[in-house]
Amino acid sequence: MNSQTLGALSSDQKIDKVFHAFGYSIPVGKDGRRLWPTKFKREMAQRMRSGTLSIGDVQKTCQISDKTAYAWRKGPKQKNSAKRQKVQEQAPVFAEIKVQHDVPVEQTEMCHIVFKRAGCELLLPSDYPVAGLVGLIRAFESRS
Repeated sequence: MNSQTLGALSSDQKIDKVFHAFGYSIPVGKDGRRLWPTKFKREMAQRMRSGTLSIGDVQKTCQISDKTAYAWRKGPKQKNSAKRQKVQEQAPVFAEIKVQHDVPVEQTEMCHIVFKRAGCELLLPSDYPVAGLVGLIRAFESRS
């Protein structure tokens, strides 16, 4: 945040004072909450990842919880973008499929549907319509 932005915030009565950490001026709202600039959090994350700063150093200097420091180090929405990135980086998977061009075997036996209900046995052709089967089942069940 530059001095113009800080001035604009203070003129809007949004900040009460300024907190200084690692060369940055962090605005503090009237409610006492610090308004951490994204640029500051990104730089802290980069320093923590590179080992220039420890999480403890950032916690003490910025007076933040360890949960907040770890969240800064992780970065915004890195969890979801990391999952998407892993999916995109995976190599495509291929499988070999062999198709045989054999002449289909002719059916010598006709397949049938055997329908047994209430002591009756019906032999129906394999291409008997499903709606017809449903009608038969209902007819036999209503008789019982």
